[in-house]
Formats: sequence, structure tokens, C-alpha cells
Amino acid sequence: MIRNNPTLKPSKLRKRRRKIFATKAVLVLLFLVCFVLFLSWLSKISLLQIENIEVSGNSTVSKDEIINLIKMETSAKYLMLFSKNSIFLYPKKSIEKKLLDDFKKIYKLSIKSKGLKTLVVNIAERKPNSLWCFSKSEDGSVRKNENSGMCYFLDEEGVIFSEAPDFSGGAFLRYYGLLDGVEQPVGQIYLPSEKFKEVSRFVSSLENLGISPAGFRAESENNYEIYLKNGVKIIFDDNQPFDKTLENIESILSEIDFKGDYSENNPLKINYVDMRFGNKIFYKTK
Repeated sequence: MIRNNPTLKPSKLRKRRRKIFATKAVLVLLFLVCFVLFLSWLSKISLLQIENIEVSGNSTVSKDEIINLIKMETSAKYLMLFSKNSIFLYPKKSIEKKLLDDFKKIYKLSIKSKGLKTLVVNIAERKPNSLWCFSKSEDGSVRKNENSGMCYFLDEEGVIFSEAPDFSGGAFLRYYGLLDGVEQPVGQIYLPSEKFKEVSRFVSSLENLGISPAGFRAESENNYEIYLKNGVKIIFDDNQPFDKTLENIESILSEIDFKGDYSENNPLKINYVDMRFGNKIFYKTK
């Protein structure tokens, strides 16, 4: 009588299991490949391709340049398989970042889809609040470099966002200092946002007192000078609150003429006033 060798059964069972596992693995792999290829095809079908880009809210930023940038960002593919021009796969975050990096005039923006073929881009542009200008040199000439103009627009948060035309008169307050060594100031922050807003409120408060600032210089982020239209200079810092400095200025209005229109017939009486020593106020006369 012949019997099966019991020692062969486990070996055959293992081989059978391996064969089944390999078959399943191949089937799963084929399924995944087919699924990826299907998704790749789906991302490219014309029904889901972006064909229209609508731009709103722009006034000085070119609509055509915005559209061209978006088309460039959506012209490539993810992993050479998935179209970035699909309404479901377009790189929203990278487009937003690229627009903000390339167009400093843009303050904020939003991108949304409308239907299956249209992107809607809504833009809020920065608005001129004042000017930042290269400082004057000792001989009185305005410092320029090869690639920059003289003055640039600042927005309400202290961001330099665009070269400004040559203004005459006092349409905008001029800020100086801190960035004179920078070749291209566009995109730079003059002062931290909250600090710049404090400074702006301080300047507005001076105007409410009848004092007329013409320029502001930051020697550092903590030490400042304000030039009045009549030639008087106010020196102060942020070691005490600006409100306190304003109170000190208000308290000496009866003693020091900050408002005088000094001319040849009415020569300058005050050279500068130094407000950096708490309640002690120093000034120099000419």
C-alpha cells in the first residue's frame, strides 16, 4: 500500500499560498495602474479644463499679466500625468503665492472656480498712504542707484509697493531712513505694521494740533525725527508711548512756536526740539 508523504504537504501549501499572493499582488498593481491612468485621463478631458479666467478688482495691475501668469502656472502636469489645468486640480495656493510675489501692488486676493471651465480672481490692490524716499546726501542731492527711482509708494501697513512719480508739493508725507542701502526697495517693509500705524496716527495727531509735518525719518526702528514744513525738527523715540510724547508737545505749544511760517522776514526761531527724555524737553534755537 502506497501512502502520501505527509512532509510534502506543507511545502506544496506554501507554494500555493505564494502563487495566490503573487496573483493578487499583480491584480492589485494592475488595478492601481489602471486607476491612475483613468484619473490622468479624467484630468485632461476638455469638459474639466479651465478655459476662462475672470479678473476683478484690479485698477493698476494688468489683467493680461495676471491671466498669463495663471496660464503659465497651469500649463504643466503633476508627475507628468495629471493636468494642472483641471478645474479640480489647479494649483490654487502656488498661484496665489506667485501673484503676491510678482505683483507687490496686490494686497490680497481670492481665487474661486465658477462652473467647470472658469476661474474667478478677485483682487484688492494696495492704496498709497505716503511716500518712502531715498535720503538726501550731504551735498543736498537725492541718493539714487542704477535701478531705482527717487520715491516709492507706501501703503497703510508700511509696505513699499510701487515706484512713485515725481511729486511736487505736499500731496503725501515723505518717510526716510532704514532702507537707504537697499538696491530695490519695492516689496520691503519700512517699519513693522503695528509700529507704522502708530507712527501714522502720531503724525495725524500733530496735524490735528495745527502742526504741519513734511517728512519723517527713522534713524532706527526706535528713534525718529519729524521735519515740519517750517523747518523745525522734532526728535523722539518709542521709549515712552507716542500719546505721552504728544501730550508733551501739546504742553509746550504756548512756549515754542511749532506752527510759525518762518521766512526771511520772520527767521527760524527753533532749530529742533528733543522729546527723548520723558517730561524733560530740550530745544535749540538759531
